[in-house]
Amino acid sequence: MDVTTPSPDGRFSLGRKMQVAFLVDDLDEALAVWTEKLGVGPFVVFEHSLGKRDFIYRGQRSSAHISLALSYVGETQIELICQRNDAPTIYTEALSKGFLYGGTHHIAFWPDDMQAAWRQLTAQGFEEVASIRGANGDVDVYYFASPPGLNVMLEIVPMTSARRVYFSKIKALCEQPSVGSKVMRFQDKDDFLNSLAKEAK
Repeated sequence: MDVTTPSPDGRFSLGRKMQVAFLVDDLDEALAVWTEKLGVGPFVVFEHSLGKRDFIYRGQRSSAHISLALSYVGETQIELICQRNDAPTIYTEALSKGFLYGGTHHIAFWPDDMQAAWRQLTAQGFEEVASIRGANGDVDVYYFASPPGLNVMLEIVPMTSARRVYFSKIKALCEQPSVGSKVMRFQDKDDFLNSLAKEAK
């Protein structure tokens, strides 16, 4: 399943696939609303979403503890984000500026060329304010503050082979009526990928 199909006419330079991310205070409560009242699911929860990666906020490493849950509505990925501590991040910054829990915090795209997308966005007035970096220092996620008129942050994410696997698996689960709207919990993405490998044996 291709989750990063590029536009044949070049109009969607950030890719045709997108995510809408909501910042929540109580992840279990939010999951109950999405699964029980909206019928969306299943959701895959990563209790420690950063794993071994570093969250860099305005040039400084943050000790953020972040849990998140992923699901799909059609082609759109839904992300619920819950920060478990008060370490400085784009989420605590948003709350300090009056952001209300449950609202849309950012939208995300998965461009084929991350650096080209970064140059395009910064040239158009988007300010990089945070990133997530792997143990080797490579950027795994960029977050940008948007110019006036958008009022949400923007995220771009490289479609690595591992990410392609677990995004595709989550989307496939959401397309199976028999799975329902349950919640599936894992420590982190590696834990989820390991579970997929065990299923394949």
